[in-house]
Amino acid sequence: MLISLILAWIAVILTIMTVLRYIARISGNKKLNVFFHKVHIPFGTLLIIVGGIHGILAGNPASATLANFEPASVLFTLNWGTVCYVLTLILALTYLLRKKMKRKWMIAHRIATVAMVVLLVLHIYDVGIRLPKRLFGNSQHTPVVTESSRVSDNSEQTSGQAQITSSDTSANIVTFSGAQLKDGVYQGTADGYKGTITVSVTVKNGQVTAIDVMSKSDTDRYFDEAKSLLDKIIGQQSLQVDAVSGATFSSAGLINAVYSALQNAVVSGTLQVNNIKLSEVH
Repeated sequence: MLISLILAWIAVILTIMTVLRYIARISGNKKLNVFFHKVHIPFGTLLIIVGGIHGILAGNPASATLANFEPASVLFTLNWGTVCYVLTLILALTYLLRKKMKRKWMIAHRIATVAMVVLLVLHIYDVGIRLPKRLFGNSQHTPVVTESSRVSDNSEQTSGQAQITSSDTSANIVTFSGAQLKDGVYQGTADGYKGTITVSVTVKNGQVTAIDVMSKSDTDRYFDEAKSLLDKIIGQQSLQVDAVSGATFSSAGLINAVYSALQNAVVSGTLQVNNIKLSEVH
């Protein structure tokens, strides 16, 4: 989601600006010390606001907008970003209680600051460094992980593998998810949890025999769960499969990417696909 990504980078900048308060103090530069002393509290307040909004929007796919986003889908899920935001609130709390805590508040404040910076680095490492494509262009976007995950066709699995219909001439026509396909290798893309998913789909004798994941940006542990759908798509010869619970966005991205690829393979009929409700997010 573009606005969430922009807010994420604003939060990173605000974090750096608040941490520079301590560096300016140590440096002995009076002008820098005075400047960062004045902006420290306003920047900290903005960090809480921006970080909270980012947390509420962050669980939505890249294509989501303010009109159709799922609120608070990731903010209350335990991850590095959530813990980092909790530490931001602790920083604010230690400042508000500084009179009661006396000298201890500064020690607690600095320890929480160091912990927040460390967790922020871990959070960025976990989700990957991503720039808003609409602002910096598509060339700036590089998938966090690139892999080729082959899903082979099992020739012994014949039950339910293809839908057979009879024409007026009694000839058997093999269909996939309601459509007749021409042989070839087709590539398609769709939005996943964090970015674009690209797949290559092989059609042989009118059936989908292999699906290669060419690239993706989703977190491995969730994407690996969603990849089980590829076996079902090939085994059932259908896109009407259920999303994997807990990895709904990655599941939808894979299904939509295969659907996109096969649009160029359709000879007759229409590809049938389930409407997936993006409510169970990871």
